Amino acid sequence: MTTNTAHSPRLRRSCCLLLASLLTAAGCSGEEVASASESTMTTSDPSGTASGSTEATEASGSDGGSSTGMTGMTGTTATATTATADATTATTDASATTDESSSSEGTTADTGVEGPSFTDIYEQIILPNGCNAGYCHGGGAGGLLMTDEATSYANLVEVDAAAPMCAVTVRVVPGAPDESVLWYRARPMALDGGMEPCAPKMPEGSTGLSDADGQLLLDWIEGGAPE
Repeated sequence: MTTNTAHSPRLRRSCCLLLASLLTAAGCSGEEVASASESTMTTSDPSGTASGSTEATEASGSDGGSSTGMTGMTGTTATATTATADATTATTDASATTDESSSSEGTTADTGVEGPSFTDIYEQIILPNGCNAGYCHGGGAGGLLMTDEATSYANLVEVDAAAPMCAVTVRVVPGAPDESVLWYRARPMALDGGMEPCAPKMPEGSTGLSDADGQLLLDWIEGGAPE
């Protein structure tokens, strides 16, 4: 019976007229009669049902779109979080590198060894080897007078030698041992490379200073020959 009603417009209209007559006879108002008729038509109209289904489907589609949007937002959030973590790691690494660099520089500066002074040269080389003795430079041998520390320094540093030796003319050139006559005269013979020394060695009659004293003299000249 329901199937016939759904597919017979004439029968549906007849039902609506009958319902309206009954309601009118019962004393219902015109608005109530119209409302009941619309309800009957809507219930019986298959297109209404289809419309409702369509609306429901559209609503469902909207929900699906929302779900897709939420998924996209979740992916974006995850990407942003990863990027932030990478940036934080890079900053931390850069900071650690800077700290290590600063630490290394500070260590080098803090542990730097001060070079020898002329006092070290005078007390550890000149005096023990008798270079200031009266028979040697204490008496002005070779035109070089070294009676005490101050006089010795004044007559050695940036002073021309009495005669050029080894193609150099200045007794001590601060910072340049290879341009200093004193270095060629006093350095260990082993540093001459097996060649005949270009100048007589000091102390007189020796093969030059010991390795330790030779290194001390070299460090003093390279360090600027300070007093």
